[in-house]
Amino acid sequence: MGSKLSACPIMEHMYDSEDFDSNYEVDESYTIGTGKFAVVHMCHRRSQPERKYALKVINTRVGDMASLNRIHEEIDILQVLGTHPGLVSIIDVDENMPGAIRLVLELCEGGELYDRIQQKGYYPEQEAKAAVRCLLEAVAYIHSHGIMHRDLKPENILLASRVSNTELKISDFGLAKMSKDYPRRLPRSHSICGSDFYLAPEVIKQEEYGREIDMWALGVITFVVLSGALPFYHQVLHKLYRQIVERDLSFPDQAWKNVSKGAMDFILRLLQVRPGDRLTADQALSHPWLRNGTSAPSFNSFTSVSSQVRSSQSS
Repeated sequence: MGSKLSACPIMEHMYDSEDFDSNYEVDESYTIGTGKFAVVHMCHRRSQPERKYALKVINTRVGDMASLNRIHEEIDILQVLGTHPGLVSIIDVDENMPGAIRLVLELCEGGELYDRIQQKGYYPEQEAKAAVRCLLEAVAYIHSHGIMHRDLKPENILLASRVSNTELKISDFGLAKMSKDYPRRLPRSHSICGSDFYLAPEVIKQEEYGREIDMWALGVITFVVLSGALPFYHQVLHKLYRQIVERDLSFPDQAWKNVSKGAMDFILRLLQVRPGDRLTADQALSHPWLRNGTSAPSFNSFTSVSSQVRSSQSS
């Protein structure tokens, strides 16, 4: 998967609503998904009926000015990112319909990674490796444009098709943050946002944070993909947060007995409490677990998993 920036080829024109409706046929009888302020339908260009897209209709009458600014920021971010095989690309925008913004997005017919994991139980290691590599290449690309996603989780990762388990695309940039002056300034924030089970320790501690929070979330996602379970789980929120901040996790034998030590080492190098100790996306792509095929990882400078688990008690 290349990470070369390519301007989105069809984003050159903004429609007025009549143009948009004469260009696109919307199937309103079939809803792909619904959110708090949006509904997603299937659509196609009238000139190209065989090519299907997802049409996200965002209600701009509800919500406040801040919500509207957030939507425009998400559109800006999608346009900056252009097309990449690991991202859901934006195709067109129509802002002329009263009370709504319409986004034409790439259609991912395989649904959410969350649902696929529920169906499968967990991913066999070779499949997990391919899926994680796909996600990492996309995150490396996002980070290389001065953007942090801030809400990576299986519900925001879509499968391109029903037949492949590993062709993943990151979606939902509604919480993403972009540095206006990258690379001179990295994206930074204090805002508490994201999803509880995937929050990095520095977000919970209300410290300033950066792109490293995406890497923590990828560590959690890798754990979930390989085992079908969350590494940090408690129904009481402050106890969940304590588990995360103390990196209180284990690899239970039943779920992990057939998983390589290299996979566990990879996860632990992302789930580092100190952000600076975490692998970056580019470093993670070079980890022996992803570099090697079916052979056992050659750890070189990588320390053993057992010493990592021991050190987690003091980190």
